[in-house]
Amino acid sequence: MAKAVFGIAGALIFGAAMVFARHSYAGHPKRPATALAAPARFVSIVRRDLLQAGIVAPAHAPPGAATAVS
Repeated sequence: MAKAVFGIAGALIFGAAMVFARHSYAGHPKRPATALAAPARFVSIVRRDLLQAGIVAPAHAPPGAATAVS
């Protein structure tokens, strides 16, 4: 009888520890992942400001290094 009580108590404690570990683990997602995005109002303000400044595309990078035959 004592072995059965200890076995059941051990199983319950193990299950509770498993549930606690699952909910407190930092890497475990608590809810589904969502894409990171700027708020729509912020995006519209930035686009408006860029259009007013005349900037419609990102700046081009300088040309890459070229070698020449001497």
